[in-house]
Amino acid sequence: MIIEYKGHRPKISPKAFIAPTAVLIGDVTVGEEASIWFGAVLRSDQNENPIVVGARTSVQDNCVLHCGEAPTILEDNVTVGHGAVMEGCIIRRGAIIGMNVTVLENSEIGEESLVAAGSVVVPHTKIPPHVLAAGSPARVKKEISGEALSWIKMGSSTYVGLCRSYLGGDYKIIG
Repeated sequence: MIIEYKGHRPKISPKAFIAPTAVLIGDVTVGEEASIWFGAVLRSDQNENPIVVGARTSVQDNCVLHCGEAPTILEDNVTVGHGAVMEGCIIRRGAIIGMNVTVLENSEIGEESLVAAGSVVVPHTKIPPHVLAAGSPARVKKEISGEALSWIKMGSSTYVGLCRSYLGGDYKIIG
């Protein structure tokens, strides 16, 4: 569902996939080959702050993205795992946000970092590039390098493939 709010209408690349049960409200921009999956809600309806989803970024099932004091920005090639909640934060290029992670206002996740499933990134936290962060509150556990960094770099490719498949008509609503 795509909803205009106070004159702000979501802007969606024709090469992006928006699942039929996803909801985009207000000043939301979705880049090329990005994907917003089933049950996700992207709600930009406070303080004139936008939500931006970069190219080849996936927002997986049942995620909630909102903005209050600050915009919510997901740069290119970001992977956001199922059930994550994000409010007024910046996720840098190539980062992976694990399932059920919460990232709160004015926080920033560094380029090609991984936030482990279930972690809570409290307000005003800055996670540097190329690290694993975990816990509640999330803390840096170690640097990511070598084979692990290669895995992070290819993280978004699976969902780009799914985006193309769904856009190509490989699914059909039957009920």
